[in-house]
Amino acid sequence: MQTSFADLPTLQSAVYPALVLFALTAIVFTWFTVVYIKRKGFGNPDDSDLYIDCAYFMEIGKRPSQQDSVFISNLSDYKRYGITALVADGMGGMEYGGEISEKVAKFVEQMCPLSFFATEQNSDELRRYSNELYDEYKLSGGSTLAMVHIAGNYMNYYSVGDSDIILVREGVPTILNPRQNYMALLIKSLCRNNKQTVSAYNNPKSRALIDFMGNQNPRVIYTKKPIRIFDGDKIIVSSDGLTDAVSLRNMPHYFRDGASATALELKRAVASRKRPKQDNYTGIVFTIKRSPF
Repeated sequence: MQTSFADLPTLQSAVYPALVLFALTAIVFTWFTVVYIKRKGFGNPDDSDLYIDCAYFMEIGKRPSQQDSVFISNLSDYKRYGITALVADGMGGMEYGGEISEKVAKFVEQMCPLSFFATEQNSDELRRYSNELYDEYKLSGGSTLAMVHIAGNYMNYYSVGDSDIILVREGVPTILNPRQNYMALLIKSLCRNNKQTVSAYNNPKSRALIDFMGNQNPRVIYTKKPIRIFDGDKIIVSSDGLTDAVSLRNMPHYFRDGASATALELKRAVASRKRPKQDNYTGIVFTIKRSPF
C-alpha cells in the first residue's frame, strides 16, 4: 500500500502527540531520578567518606538528683538509618521533672528509626506525646527536648524548651534552635519597641519555659530543610547546665579533635567554675570527619 500526499496531515497529527508524550515522560523520569539520587546521597561523592565520632557526658552538678536524660541510637545502624541523639532536661523544682525526661527519652527510642524526610510527621508525634504527658501529669512536671538526626551529609533537628543544639564550623559555635522561655519573649517585645533589653535578663521570671514536653500542644521547632554538614564540623546537643556555665564565646577553648576529648574538656570546664547552684549538665558531642580508609 502506498501513502499519498493526501495522507501526510493525518500522519503528522498522530506523530506530534506521540512526540509530546515521549518528551513529557522523559522529563518526569529525569525528575524522579534526580530526586532519588539526592535522597540516597549518590549525588554527593563525599558521603561515603564521612564518619561520625560520638561521646557524651552527664553530671549531676549541685542538684540533689539527676533530671537530665540521654538517648543515642545504635551507631552501627548509621549507614542505614543515620544517628538520632537526644538530651531531655527535666524541669528543676518540679516533682516529676526527672521522670518525664526519662519518658521522653524512651519515647524517642521507640520512634526510631526516624524517617529522615518526615520531619513534620515526627514533630507531630512529639507534640502528640506531650499531650499524653499533659493528660497524665497536669503540669506537675515537664522536660525540654533537643534532638538531632544525622544521615549522610545532612542533619535535621527538633527542639522544645531551652536545651541547646550547637553547630561548630571552622571553630565557631552557633546555637541553631531558639530558646522557648519568657526571656526570649521579653527581648523580642523590647526590641520591637526600640527599648534596651537589659531588663529582660534581670526579670526573675525570665528563665521560665513557655513551651516544654508535658505542656499541651507545645510548639515543636524543627528543620524544614536538612542542614548540610561538612568534614571538620562539630555538633553539640546539651542541657542549659552546660551553656549557662560555659559561654558560647569561651567554648572554642575546649574544643579538641576527637569527640571524647572535647566532651571531657567541656565537662571539666563546667566543674572548674564551681558554681554554687550548678544545674545538672549534659552534653552529646559529634565530630564529623573524613574517613582515613
